[in-house]
Amino acid sequence: MFAIMLCVANMIIYGLKVNIATAIVGMVKARNITAVDSEPPECDFEDEAVATVDIDGPFDWSTTEQGLVVSIYFAGYLVGMFPAGYFADRFNTKNVLLICVLANAILTLLVPISAPVLALLLTVRFITGVLSAANLPVVNVLVGKWIIFEEKSMWGAIIYAGISLGTVISILSSGLILNCLGWEAVFYIHGTLPLIWCAVFYWFFADNPETQKYISEEERRRIVTSYGHRGPESTKMAVPWKSIFTSVPFWALIYTNTFGNFCWYFLLTQLPLYMNKILRFDITSNASLSCTPYLINAIVNPFLGRLLDWGRANQYWTQTRARKIAVFISCIPPSICLLIIAYIGCERTISTILLIMSIVLCGAIFVGHLINHVDLAPNYAGILMGITNTPGTISAFVLPALVGALMEHGVRRI
Repeated sequence: MFAIMLCVANMIIYGLKVNIATAIVGMVKARNITAVDSEPPECDFEDEAVATVDIDGPFDWSTTEQGLVVSIYFAGYLVGMFPAGYFADRFNTKNVLLICVLANAILTLLVPISAPVLALLLTVRFITGVLSAANLPVVNVLVGKWIIFEEKSMWGAIIYAGISLGTVISILSSGLILNCLGWEAVFYIHGTLPLIWCAVFYWFFADNPETQKYISEEERRRIVTSYGHRGPESTKMAVPWKSIFTSVPFWALIYTNTFGNFCWYFLLTQLPLYMNKILRFDITSNASLSCTPYLINAIVNPFLGRLLDWGRANQYWTQTRARKIAVFISCIPPSICLLIIAYIGCERTISTILLIMSIVLCGAIFVGHLINHVDLAPNYAGILMGITNTPGTISAFVLPALVGALMEHGVRRI
C-alpha cells in the first residue's frame, strides 16, 4: 500500500508539472501561439480535413516568454535538487514528501492569481520547481526503506509508473477542463485534489516499516531483514563524500542521468506544441495522442521491471546488467526515432507513431538509471539523486526556452 501511495505522489507532482503545457494554450493570445499571421504552416493538412481552433487567451506573451513560463519551473527544480536530496537522507522522509506535495498543491492554486503579472507568475513557477525537487530523491530513499531487494525493479517500476499516469491524467483533464471551464479551472481543480492525498498520507503512513502501525509483523520482518534494507539509523550516518566523488560507477551514473534524461524532457515539454503547431492536431486530439505513450509506459514498465528481476533471480544477468539493458532501451532507440522524424518531414501518421514509440522506450529510464541510486548506496540514495539529477535537469530548463526562442519568428523554425 505504501508503494501505491508513492505512485500517487508521483502522479500528483508530475501532473502539476505538465498541466501548464496544455493550459498555456488558453492563456495567451492566439496570434502569439500560432504565428500564422506572418507565415503559412510548416505542414499543410487541408486535404485531410484537419481543423485546429486557436483559443484566444488574455495574455500578450511572446513565444520566448511562453517558453520561460514552462522552463522556469525546471530552473527551480535544478536549484532545489541537491538540497532536496540532502534533506531526504538526513530528515524524516515522510515529512519531506508531505511538504513537497502540499506546497505544490498550494502554489498551483496561486497560478491564476499571479498570471496577470508575468514576473509574479515566473516567481511562483520557480518556487514550485524548487519545492518539487524533493520528489525523486525522497522516492529513492523510501524505496530503500520499504521495498525488498528481490522485487526492487518491479515495485520501482510501479512507483515510477505514477509519473506516466500523472502525465496522462494531467494532459487529458487539462484539455477537457480548458475547453469546458477555462484555463483558470485547470489550476484550481488540479491544486485542490492533492490535498486529499496529503490528509491520508499524514494520518495513516509512517516514515519507515519499523514505526508503521498499519502493517503485519510478518510483513515488517520480511522488509527489515531484506538485503540492502535502509533502517532509521541511516539518517545519523556520516556522508562519505570522498568515496562518493571518487566512485567510477557514480560518475558513470552522473553522465547517464545528464544525457539519458534529454530525450525524455524534450518530449515531455515539447510534444503538445509539436503535435499542435506542426502536425496540426486540435486540442482534443492533441491531448489524446500526447497521453497515449505515457499510458502505455505505465502498463509496460512494471512488466519490464518484473522481467529484469526475474532474469537476475535466475542468474541470466546481474543487477548491473539489468540496469544497462534498461538504459540502452531508454536512450538508443528513441534517438533513432527522433532522427527519422527530422528527415521524413510532414508524414503525419509515421511521425505520430515514431513519437509515441520514442516516449514508450524512454520510459525505461525509471527501471534504469533513476532506480540505480538505490543499488549503489541505499543509505545515501537521496543525496546521490540530488547530485546526479542536478545536471540531469538542465535539459528540462534549457529546451523549452530554446524552442521558444527558435519559434520567435514562426513555427517553421521548430
